[in-house]
Amino acid sequence: MRNHFTLDNLRRALRNPHLIRRELLRLGSLPFNHGYGYYLDRTLDESIDMMAQDWDNLLILDACRADYFEAQHEFDETPTRVVSPGKMSWEFMQETFVGREFHDTIYITTNPFATRLPEDTFFKIEYLLDEWDDDIGTIHPQDVVEATVAAHEEYPNKRLLVHFMQPHRPYLGPTAETLRERVDLVGYRNQGDGLQIWGAVKEKKVTVEEVRTAYSESLDIALDEVETLLERVGGKSVITADHGEMLGERVFPFTSRVWGHSEGFSTPPLREVPWLVIDGESRREVREASSTESEERPDEDEVEKRLAALGYAE
Repeated sequence: MRNHFTLDNLRRALRNPHLIRRELLRLGSLPFNHGYGYYLDRTLDESIDMMAQDWDNLLILDACRADYFEAQHEFDETPTRVVSPGKMSWEFMQETFVGREFHDTIYITTNPFATRLPEDTFFKIEYLLDEWDDDIGTIHPQDVVEATVAAHEEYPNKRLLVHFMQPHRPYLGPTAETLRERVDLVGYRNQGDGLQIWGAVKEKKVTVEEVRTAYSESLDIALDEVETLLERVGGKSVITADHGEMLGERVFPFTSRVWGHSEGFSTPPLREVPWLVIDGESRREVREASSTESEERPDEDEVEKRLAALGYAE
């Protein structure tokens, strides 16, 4: 979780005493929130092993909530809900990938945490970090589609595990652009003179409704690209998420609003993710390789910058 107690945040709090009250409420809420998360982790259904399911293409929408997906997708099929093994990306990857080998699968990913995976986990990992948009602080879903199609053309007998960054913030779409212009949003961490979006909400420069609209628009953009991808690659596909997202809900009526997924406790919007199966017109003849193809890993300093831009600084 990002450290709240920085000099920049102290300056902001001194200029706006409302932030001090908000932080005291947040700290006072933590025991209740963590207690609820502890209870929830022990009462949820068993989490799904996504890699053991039957698919040719597994499309992961980062931080995609099941309820938003259900309301916005336009596929003919009906999604169900499954329990993710993690409430943030690295926890999901540890539980799903680490200690296992998937030499029949190519992992095309926008998530910098993938650089922590052992080299022989997949037949090949394509990190896509060179496609990073420095102005916004993310990787666009169109770039993911093009990289996936290219991988499929080069390796037609491999399963494709495709990890989109959206709807994870920083958001895409008209509302997000308006907010960036109005508030000088930078990524979703405080950098320079910019303000991350959760801080903007706490300072009342952005409303809860605006954040939820920006999230929804970002999901729409990602879903449009998912449809494009499914038109270009065949096989049986599943659309899901690594975890969900909190968008200002309260765990209890008297506790603080919760944003994102870095507080370290579970909630249903974080752990329950969509699971939509699209059979496709044909199946892929998947072949497991006896060896893997190495992909040059991104520079560690560059990876840390990307994680910081996505809000995962230590």
